[in-house]
Amino acid sequence: MAYRIVFEYQTESSAMSDVLNCSDEQDARDKFQELRDNLVMAIDPSGCEVVDEPDLFGLMNREEEVYGFVRLDTV
Repeated sequence: MAYRIVFEYQTESSAMSDVLNCSDEQDARDKFQELRDNLVMAIDPSGCEVVDEPDLFGLMNREEEVYGFVRLDTV
């Protein structure tokens, strides 16, 4: 089984999107957690709508027009 991690964010000062592929589930989950932590550092979660599920993490602040998410899929 293969795993795909989709990562995207946009703030006032920066934006990034990437897709990563992993063949090992633990490597994929570790990368997902690393990117989740990076989102929390890039976007202050206070004042954000937050989605926190095992394979999806997202932050959105409509007032400041910033968002970010990381998603883990099996392919």
